[in-house]
Amino acid sequence: MFHKIARIVKNISFMILSWQGQYLQKRLIKRLGYTKKAVVDGCTVDISQEIKDKCEKVDNDVRAILKSCKNNPNAVIEYFHKNNVPVYCLKKVEKLTKFLKEKEGLITERSGFTALVLNLATGNGIKFKTETMVLLNNEPDIYNLIYCLHKWYARKEGLEGFDKKSQKLLVKCNDKNEDKIIGRLSIPEITALRNAIQRDVQAIDFVSKYSRENTGAKKALEKMQQDGGANI
Repeated sequence: MFHKIARIVKNISFMILSWQGQYLQKRLIKRLGYTKKAVVDGCTVDISQEIKDKCEKVDNDVRAILKSCKNNPNAVIEYFHKNNVPVYCLKKVEKLTKFLKEKEGLITERSGFTALVLNLATGNGIKFKTETMVLLNNEPDIYNLIYCLHKWYARKEGLEGFDKKSQKLLVKCNDKNEDKIIGRLSIPEITALRNAIQRDVQAIDFVSKYSRENTGAKKALEKMQQDGGANI
């Protein structure tokens, strides 16, 4: 029962994040003066064919990885480890990420105080630099892992939005200060935030679509919906 409730809550969270990402993206589009025709849903705004192809490649490659992992959370974690991306599952991870003003999930290289706290929390001693890692709650589910895998692979393929500046702006906007923050951003900062939002929206959209298409996940979602769960 606990796992069912936790999964329903996670699905609702993905739905809310997707709405929030799309809302922020619309505000950025308006600020930059783009037309609706320039928007590519779930990916980027007014982008080159090369970037569109990269987005499609990321989706296809992540599907192939998940197929090889047979949608097994432990297999996905092992895939991360094989690619030198440690996965840490910690209790009360929300408090840690809030304190550091980070987002749970994929955290790219960090330095200074943030790196020190992350290293201490993950048992890596006193160090002031970290490599890319995945930081999740004590009981990660397949949906959260797919979300992190998609973002990591997008970064691997060279899609923008994963630098420290972009991610910090995204965290600030997720703290419900988006109106105040967006109004003060420079054009380069808006571009950085836009890229970060697009990567989040693309990853969330992928999780939603993949769960519907995958037989096991589809049955789980249908059962949740019958039990009063979310419709993502």
